[in-house]
Amino acid sequence: MKLVSFGPPGEELPGVLLDNDRILNIYSASTGNINTMRQLLALGAPGLAQVSEWIANGPEDRFVIPAKGVRLGPPVTNPTKVVGVGLNYHSHTDEQSARLPKKPLLFSMSTTCLSGDGDPILYPIDDENVDYEAELAFVIGAPAFRVNPEDWQAYVAGYTIVNDVSGRDAQFSDRKWFRGKSFDTFCPMGPYIATRDEIPDPHKLSISAHLNGEVRQDGNTKDLIFKIPELLAFVTQNITFLPGDVIATGTPGGVGIFCDPPACMKVGDEIKITVQGIGTLTNRVCERVGLTPSVYPHPRG
Repeated sequence: MKLVSFGPPGEELPGVLLDNDRILNIYSASTGNINTMRQLLALGAPGLAQVSEWIANGPEDRFVIPAKGVRLGPPVTNPTKVVGVGLNYHSHTDEQSARLPKKPLLFSMSTTCLSGDGDPILYPIDDENVDYEAELAFVIGAPAFRVNPEDWQAYVAGYTIVNDVSGRDAQFSDRKWFRGKSFDTFCPMGPYIATRDEIPDPHKLSISAHLNGEVRQDGNTKDLIFKIPELLAFVTQNITFLPGDVIATGTPGGVGIFCDPPACMKVGDEIKITVQGIGTLTNRVCERVGLTPSVYPHPRG
């Protein structure tokens, strides 16, 4: 299934993209009992099985809307955690002449940095090097603590795309990654979650970034240094991860800051991130106007 959160920012409802032209409204089909993607995922396998049954039996017309023109927000609008992994592709460590990490390098991102497919990336003040990072992310589907690597699939609901947009000036000056990764709109995610059954092997997927149509990143998840079973075991060693939490697995080589000369994003640029089997996440860089704060995390529970 292709799980989506659709609707205006801050008002998204959970759904399933059907045949790429219709959306099953899970909120309506559940008679209002499931009003966010996180609530659906918290129901675990039985919840997803119920949704599959609705689809298999042919959902009532009143629960289905046309997908054309409908905004897709971040698939999970209110995760308790968004975690990134640094230096997790061989090609990315090579382009900056970095040593291979001995264990995963984790950093957190604020949940207020979320945005959806087609949403603007708002250019920040005081940072002239705003970079793109194409990433495969996985979404937690069951409470996870001290996960055995062999059991990793039982804790993964599915996969999505993240553009780990990075304010390099803040990142490098702070010598910490949180601020530069957490500016509002700096975590575009989507366009949907491909449930685990749709991706037989997440470690054999092509991944790319196109900036204004130019190929900037062209990699494959087989180049990951730490793969999903290792990552999940490591992050849950002393931290409980909850349904709806998101872990972005790192980016391949080709980011803008390490081009010669650096070639990061500017206002007006369009960035497209594509992951095989999931689709394409598209965003445009825009000037920030006004003082409206982020609508995320989603106000509903």
